[in-house]
Amino acid sequence: MATNAALKPNKSFRENARLLLPVLFDDFFSYKDRVVTHPRLKDNLHKMRNAGKVLRYAMEFFEDAFDDEFLSCLREVKHLLDLMGQVHDCDVNIPALNIQLREIRSFNRATVNPDDRIRTKALVELIQTEQRRRGAMFTETCAAIERWVVENFKQRIVQSMNKV
Repeated sequence: MATNAALKPNKSFRENARLLLPVLFDDFFSYKDRVVTHPRLKDNLHKMRNAGKVLRYAMEFFEDAFDDEFLSCLREVKHLLDLMGQVHDCDVNIPALNIQLREIRSFNRATVNPDDRIRTKALVELIQTEQRRRGAMFTETCAAIERWVVENFKQRIVQSMNKV
């Protein structure tokens, strides 16, 4: 859900941050329910992560205008995006590994000599490890998102910009 938020040339640097960042946060968080309630819909997580990157980069742009509380919020945004990135890496790797497994199994079925067959145990274990890793990272991502809801993280960002 792309936003049309834009910088205002007649506003100060800090005023622009105060106008822009809450809108970018809302855009980022607009994916929350779909991500948390539908863990297998990978596209929603990817879209949320992309919207979060826009928020992160904007916060980095404005970071010199605010104090340590703002920087703390930025670190939390970065951490959540890193978690989402790890989930996305698994979402890319698991299908690629499954394709490799299918190709090896197809090769093995077509091979006459049993000694020419390729062992698949390690690849199967790697796929299972990636699936568990994805599950753990997704759970951690959802926990962070829910913590932000409970702690009203958006308000923390807004308040950190009003301290200066």
